[in-house]
Amino acid sequence: MPFMADKGVLARELSGELILGRPYLPEELPNADLFGMTKEMQLFAEAATAQLKRSDAKAEALHKALMTSVSYGGRGITYSAYDTITGIEAFERRQANCISYTLLYVAMARHVGLKAEVNEVILPPTWDMRASDTYLLMRHVNAKVFMPRVNKSYIRIIGTADVSDIVVDLEMRRYRSHYKQQVIDKDLVAAQFYSNRGMELAAEGNVREGFLHLRKALLMSQEPSYIWSNFGSFYRRQKLLPEAEAIYLHGLSINPRDYNIMHNLAGLYKDMGKLEQSEYYQKRVRQYRNANPYFMYKRAEEKMNKNDLQGALTLIKKAIKKEGNEARFYRLAADIYDQLGDTDNAQNMRDKLYQLRTIRF
Repeated sequence: MPFMADKGVLARELSGELILGRPYLPEELPNADLFGMTKEMQLFAEAATAQLKRSDAKAEALHKALMTSVSYGGRGITYSAYDTITGIEAFERRQANCISYTLLYVAMARHVGLKAEVNEVILPPTWDMRASDTYLLMRHVNAKVFMPRVNKSYIRIIGTADVSDIVVDLEMRRYRSHYKQQVIDKDLVAAQFYSNRGMELAAEGNVREGFLHLRKALLMSQEPSYIWSNFGSFYRRQKLLPEAEAIYLHGLSINPRDYNIMHNLAGLYKDMGKLEQSEYYQKRVRQYRNANPYFMYKRAEEKMNKNDLQGALTLIKKAIKKEGNEARFYRLAADIYDQLGDTDNAQNMRDKLYQLRTIRF
């Protein structure tokens, strides 16, 4: 059931009166046709998969046709990180980010008879090393095409990709099958779409439409804390700091381990002059960051670049112990051992990297 929250501590923030000067009207909310198809799109999908019988061949041919340049007979879709748009708009503009391409691909794949769904992938955290407390948890979506199970032997790995199915990703170089992921329903897809678009519009200075898109996101799904994080950041940008605080704290009550919200709260409390609260959340984020294998990897890279090879080796070994499925860790470890002149351990790391790349479930 949609989350209305007409009453309670967040009622004013959700009503929009602080942004619009009055409560929003339901008819003002955006209503994009996320999985829409034009006749041209239908014909394109049919032509790309004509004469193909197997589902895997159809899935791969459709992706190839969309990505191949126009000069070679494809649609020529290119990556653009900026605008979150519908599949129809992505097809017409020949540009898409990960959400837009997924909407486009899933709609076209379904049209040609494939069982395609939106797949949410949690990318490893990244840090801006110039600002040591900057924490970014990257949420990413791609398309998952389920293959027929007839005469197929496979092992389903909970929370990761089933390698007997096909994952189609606009940025395949960033994707790893062991990343935590799950198929998400249309309401959560819509919530992510409107939340992303709302933040883009607000950044462009369109505060009214930014609010309406973010409000629509919360009507589609109130469960993800990251949507509340965006909503709080929207209010913070409008200098409505107590309101932003209430929204962040609500998001944190949904997910007490949302370190992105904690980071945002630390900055907000600093802006508000509440330094004790700011330091509390900064400390929480630092503790998480320092124990995270991907931060260890980043620090190991820095130490290697400064020729602190033993320090780098200590960190990368800790990272591998915590996350043994990350190819980048083994590659860095091999480079460190090479520089130390330890050819045996360098080769051992490359052997493990090879095993990781060739494993089949």
